[in-house]
Amino acid sequence: MSTYRTAFITGGTSGIGRATALRLASAGWRVAAVGRRDMANADETPNILPLCADVTDESALADALARTEAELGKIDLLFNNAGGENIGEGIEQQDAQSFRDLIELNVIAVYNGLRFGPAHMNDGGSIVNTASVAAMTHLPGYAQYSATKAAVASLSKSAALELAARRIRVNAIAAGSIWSEMLEPGNPEVALVEILSPLGRVGEADEVAQLVEFLAGDGSAYITGQLLPIDGGVTAGYSPAMIEKLLS
Repeated sequence: MSTYRTAFITGGTSGIGRATALRLASAGWRVAAVGRRDMANADETPNILPLCADVTDESALADALARTEAELGKIDLLFNNAGGENIGEGIEQQDAQSFRDLIELNVIAVYNGLRFGPAHMNDGGSIVNTASVAAMTHLPGYAQYSATKAAVASLSKSAALELAARRIRVNAIAAGSIWSEMLEPGNPEVALVEILSPLGRVGEADEVAQLVEFLAGDGSAYITGQLLPIDGGVTAGYSPAMIEKLLS
């Protein structure tokens, strides 16, 4: 029987996914990092198997899962992390096709991960889905994005009930603003977060990776069906900085 653990991470070549892949690999996990582009420096981390696949392609996702089991063994952590955003315009300015495209990436790819993934997993494993604080709080111009992430949160709860008999736990993380290729210095969101967040800063990808690592481990064995915010306190209420700004 193998003594190592295996993780399958979509969106694993950048941002939160890449940070999680590197963290787990350094801890001894064998990691399949799935993305539409090559993972830089993957060859420097022997425990990482980079897989090029578009998760919106149902067959490509299924093949990546099968290859992971064949090469690394049964999966202990399935991290459905790939996603995108199209924020900025209001509902009246957005077209239905942009919504369909976002649903394909943010919802159906996660749904297919939940459909195909468990067959390749060990009993007692963990599934983590990337949602967003946008599933819990709303801003103008975030309608399509918020709707897709709320769907991820809902799917996670249903899957947690269905997979409980195999002791496979399913949780979603509600990530706030995190430094990544989608959020770089100079983005107007940074200044907004510095006011909205009680901690007054944007989060680091590795901070989210640590939460995923916790949800994959024995310390979270009694946690399932939850949406866990990691947002610097944005969903807790009004930050002192925001109150001061409003009153000034």
